[in-house]
Amino acid sequence: MRTALLSAIDRTQSGDLRAGLPLGGRSVLAWQAEFARALGCERIICLCEAPGEAVLDLQRDFEGQGGEFHAIRSNLQLLSLVRAEDELVMMRDGLVIDLALSDDWLVAGGKLQAGIATIAASHVMVEAQGADFERIDRERHWAGLAVFKAAQVHKLADFPPDGDAMSLLLRLALQARVDCRSLKPEALEQGRWLIAAEGRDLVEREQALIQGHATNAHWSGVSSAISAAIARKTAPKGLENGAEFSLGAAGLLMGSATVLAAYGHGAAALGAGASGFLALALGESFVQMREAFWSKARARWRRLAPLYSGEILAITLLLYVSWLAGSAVTSLALPMLAIGISHYLGFRRSSAVSAFWRDRFTHFAGFTVAAASGFLAEAVALFALAGLAGLLIQPTHAQNAS
Repeated sequence: MRTALLSAIDRTQSGDLRAGLPLGGRSVLAWQAEFARALGCERIICLCEAPGEAVLDLQRDFEGQGGEFHAIRSNLQLLSLVRAEDELVMMRDGLVIDLALSDDWLVAGGKLQAGIATIAASHVMVEAQGADFERIDRERHWAGLAVFKAAQVHKLADFPPDGDAMSLLLRLALQARVDCRSLKPEALEQGRWLIAAEGRDLVEREQALIQGHATNAHWSGVSSAISAAIARKTAPKGLENGAEFSLGAAGLLMGSATVLAAYGHGAAALGAGASGFLALALGESFVQMREAFWSKARARWRRLAPLYSGEILAITLLLYVSWLAGSAVTSLALPMLAIGISHYLGFRRSSAVSAFWRDRFTHFAGFTVAAASGFLAEAVALFALAGLAGLLIQPTHAQNAS
């Protein structure tokens, strides 16, 4: 069985557990468990003095996904839980690793590579936190991650039961000639690999996650740019209910738009629709940001993303308002044509032009002004014609590029 050995014992200078320090709304311990899952660990053993909030939260989450979890206090308990043939993934207390780096430890078929991660003694992190990166020799320190056969665990019986299990296991693995693997320089950039001794150590990593996973929206798509900015400013706290709140607001606004249209207030209906599309864009930004901060299982469970239903809402609302405004039956195909073409142009490629075609907020804001002026049918027709022109121009650009 592939087992992760974690620890929730070390404390910050203020007395807080390192493992319980928050990073993007989750504890350091939860991030470690996510990395262990990425390596295929089916079981987690956590060394702790007493199961605190971070440990209990992780236990509920991991067991809820079918994994096996054990919180233990002594090395002797560890001996009874692992077999010699088990694979052990050992992570230093407070260690946070970018999930993408898990690929460096896996080979074809999900096979785990044994090794002890090392960092140069001259590295700035070692110089700043020497006590957290245990020395291996003159040139190298332990980077906080080691993968080896659990046969070494049973040798702990020869040592005092109150010894530092991880430090002892590191020495035993070195004696067993487990290969040392130097971390790549890119693994040590932007907090992708760090040992958090204090909460401030996680600030850079949190900001890197926010900037790296925020929607990279061009301002030609006004709603996407606004929603991306809001998601960045409110992350990570806003992620818990941000998507649900935004999508709920979008539903209310779309419902209001339908009622307003039914009572003959076409311009107001389109204005409410425009606000609804802004709320939908905000919900999409929150959903995308969740990918960075939440566990993959939880992100999938909470991935609401009925965002393509926005296109159906756009067609329906525009058709309804156009029909109530007295448009001829033959012209009612224009809303479907306008929305369909703009959808194709908006999602065909990533550019400032496509950002405009995706931006339903801007489109419906324009339709609102046109409806208030009595020119809604003409505005829809011009919008559809502009989309057709975009379709005709795109192949020419593609040929010139080739």
